[in-house]
Amino acid sequence: MTIYEQIQKSVDFVEARIDEGAQIRGSSGMGIGFAAREAGMSTRSFVTWFWAVTGFTYGEYALRRRLERARSLLVETGASVLEVALESGYRSHEAFSRAFREEFALSPQEFRKGRPLLNGLGKIMLIKELYMGVIIKELNDMTVACFDGFSPASEDKAHAALDRWLASHPAKGKPRRVFGHNIDVKGNPDCKPDNDGYRLMVTLDSADEAEGAKTAVIRKGKFLVTGIEGNFENDPSGAWITAGWKRMDEMFREKNLRSHPAPRWFEEELEPSVPGNLRLDLYREIAE
Repeated sequence: MTIYEQIQKSVDFVEARIDEGAQIRGSSGMGIGFAAREAGMSTRSFVTWFWAVTGFTYGEYALRRRLERARSLLVETGASVLEVALESGYRSHEAFSRAFREEFALSPQEFRKGRPLLNGLGKIMLIKELYMGVIIKELNDMTVACFDGFSPASEDKAHAALDRWLASHPAKGKPRRVFGHNIDVKGNPDCKPDNDGYRLMVTLDSADEAEGAKTAVIRKGKFLVTGIEGNFENDPSGAWITAGWKRMDEMFREKNLRSHPAPRWFEEELEPSVPGNLRLDLYREIAE
């Protein structure tokens, strides 16, 4: 399962809660622990990954979607503002009006009277197509700091360099994501299994954060993504990794997808479901 599938499960959970008019209890309301469970994560990891993948905190997303539903109720029903407030999970007219004004820059009464064309936050859809355990996902431009390691033990060396940097550069804004790919001796991307090196790339809010580390930009693109998890102790051959890439090849054939003329491959590192495992989302670029 990919990180996008996991977070989508939590999005679907909060959407169901919103439809039921579940009550908001502060920024961590709407059952964040239950949402994390739906995603199959610890609450701490869930908070980090929800923000990293969607661009919103869980509490912010839940609140803004709640207010968008309230806006729709004001338009589509004859319920009073108080009734809409209660149906939207608020305990008082005042609390609802304050939150509504913060979101839409006018009160519920003003909105209902003037009926301006306003649209709140729509439901996030992280998955447009899921087939054979593979999804299609678009990535936006990401500024990254790069850390290279060369054989022998290229990945271990790259990780050591990254870990040293992370120790003195905690994330201050959006949580950091870590991507990697094989490189040749000159540092160019290389998809051959017997590669000369490995590059790890950690996302930055801006290039200024790098403080001496080499930076680059992962340009936006459309990718096939599938999730894998395993360990080399139980499977020294890495057959579980090969199986992930095979799933992608099969989807290309089944769906008649076109590969990008100069495709990029990435591995995104994720928290494993079992301690000691390695968990990755694999990315392969496709044509627009």
